[in-house]
Amino acid sequence: MGEHEVKRMTKSVVSPAEIMQFMTHNSLLLYKKKGSRAPLDRITVYQNTENNNPYRKGAVFVSPTKDDLVEGKGYVVTSYETLGEKYQQLSHWTPNTYRGGTYYDFKKRIIKGHKRENLKQINVIGFDIDTKEVDLYGLYLGCEELKLPRPNLLLETPRGYQCFFVLETPFYVHSQNDYKSLRVAERLSDNIRKALCKYVPIDLNCVPFGFYRIPKEDNILDFYEEMANTNRLLSWSKTFEEQEKRKFLRVVYNNKSSSMDLCSSDWYKALIQATYIEKGHNSASRNNALMTLALANYASERSFEEAYDELDQFNSFLDYPLSKSEFEKTLKSAYSGKYKGVKRSYVEGLLELWSDGSARFQGREGWYKFKKEREVRERSHYDEWEEDIIRYIEEHKSPEMPFLEGSLVMLAETFGMAVSSLKEVINRSSRLIKKTVGRGRAAVTKLSSRSMLFKGLLHMRKKQTNLNQPAAGTLVDSVSTIRREIQLVINMIDTPFSSQDAIDIFIDSRPFSPIKNTS
Repeated sequence: MGEHEVKRMTKSVVSPAEIMQFMTHNSLLLYKKKGSRAPLDRITVYQNTENNNPYRKGAVFVSPTKDDLVEGKGYVVTSYETLGEKYQQLSHWTPNTYRGGTYYDFKKRIIKGHKRENLKQINVIGFDIDTKEVDLYGLYLGCEELKLPRPNLLLETPRGYQCFFVLETPFYVHSQNDYKSLRVAERLSDNIRKALCKYVPIDLNCVPFGFYRIPKEDNILDFYEEMANTNRLLSWSKTFEEQEKRKFLRVVYNNKSSSMDLCSSDWYKALIQATYIEKGHNSASRNNALMTLALANYASERSFEEAYDELDQFNSFLDYPLSKSEFEKTLKSAYSGKYKGVKRSYVEGLLELWSDGSARFQGREGWYKFKKEREVRERSHYDEWEEDIIRYIEEHKSPEMPFLEGSLVMLAETFGMAVSSLKEVINRSSRLIKKTVGRGRAAVTKLSSRSMLFKGLLHMRKKQTNLNQPAAGTLVDSVSTIRREIQLVINMIDTPFSSQDAIDIFIDSRPFSPIKNTS
């Protein structure tokens, strides 16, 4: 983005009241129902408009202090006028809108209704960073590396920070399909937090759609007005789950060596990777798939705990997962000892309906067709080679020295592949970064992973911060200082800073200054 675009984003100071309206997608009433200070003519026009609106407005819950929140005390707020008047006297609120709310005890202000099933819409994905011992640069750089959007709001809290992505299209919650939209939103929230926790210490146990700090003039560190595209986030989430599932399955199956182990069979692997199994198919539904996989675990003499962990992953990855109670009931039934083993007709029916047909159930004695081990295959898949290279880089390089160096021939020998194959892997990969220095026989290839390169940038960033602030092993608490730091990061992200720029920083030993301070 050019200088004009940066100026557009920072052209005005947005008030906390405007930010809260932005975060909640105008899902509250504009004026109070009673006692509004707005002109009567405006209220009349607005009420007439709302009377014709088929969609009802909702409510948010607020609390004056953390201690009040712990005791369940607070208020139900239904208008932006009230928020604008009261936010200075409040500490917490729910940026995700509820259908309504009431009180267990009106006099004591014990609030009622802030349960997940009462949510009207999910407006934001938020998370906590419960420490000040963190470089916020890593948060923004992590979003850049993971191809997540830039966060819309960053707040300082007494113990750390809170960060929010404001969804362009909210998740509208209803009871259909067992609150499917809510479950999808929860999975998206979990995936974002899991991905970003590699860069900053995110609290993975906080309630995703509960109470957060309320925005105020003295705790807003950064606000960005371009909402996160919901469809792109869902696509990102699906890709992230697939990557995590591949990692999980590699760990599960790497230790399987016995040909008698049903959990190492092709059909088992094919079924456990099928995320789109639905209910309602005779002998080939979700329950049948889970039961079949559980019986395979039981027959392979795996412990109940091992089976539970693996099949819980399988169930959570399903587009339409079983409820926890149904999942546990099916697993316990498989481990009850009442069944002789896996039923061949069930396996074949499941494979026919939910797999690509490459895996087969063979033999009466429980023998199955096995995929050849990678060592005896003539050619490894390109994605496997890519994983090998990235794993090698992670094991042998560091943020201080992120590059492997040498000729292509030498690098190919290191990875045990042909030079032509190495070139093809690098050309196909979006996770590997290469630069060639020199020409001909004297050329040196520098190879690293995108992840290791960004870790290197963070290392250089922290090193320079320590040099500039000799006494600072911790992040400076001054709000103005943090704001300057965040603005530097924003300027970097909003300018075309490519991986090639990062390579040049390391190779040419240039000072780390991709960020241009426009102040």
